[in-house]
Amino acid sequence: MKVGIKKLHENEWQVHMGCASVKMDRFSVALLHITLEHLMALEHGESHSTLKSYVKLGLKLDDLDDLGLQKVLSEVDSKAVLDLLILANQSDFTERVLSNMGGILSRQLQADLASVEMPLEQQAKESIKHLVEKMFDLEASGKIEFIKEDTQYI
Repeated sequence: MKVGIKKLHENEWQVHMGCASVKMDRFSVALLHITLEHLMALEHGESHSTLKSYVKLGLKLDDLDDLGLQKVLSEVDSKAVLDLLILANQSDFTERVLSNMGGILSRQLQADLASVEMPLEQQAKESIKHLVEKMFDLEASGKIEFIKEDTQYI
């Protein structure tokens, strides 16, 4: 079965599967992508972790410039940020996030990182969902923009 995706508006996508079509928000489309990756891996006898795919989705924060990252971090729950930092376990990303937070919150998160345990899978997915949905909402409203090396303006 073929799956097609068409962008309708900033946070509205139309997904075609066979003769059916469904309107979805951007996070739901990302979940569909994760599910399809999971199915493809299983079909080829490989293992696939949906939690790792969630973390990869959360690491999209690293594609933002510092101002955009600050805007997202100010809008989300610090527990969600903490869960992502623990799961990602990337020192460069952790340093960048902590340097773009307020001083008191940054120190608190550093202390929490040293003492907190790995979150449960469902809690971790909910935390990352919260982060990513807020990030997509801010992008849709034009408050942040993902800039890559090949981004060009005309």
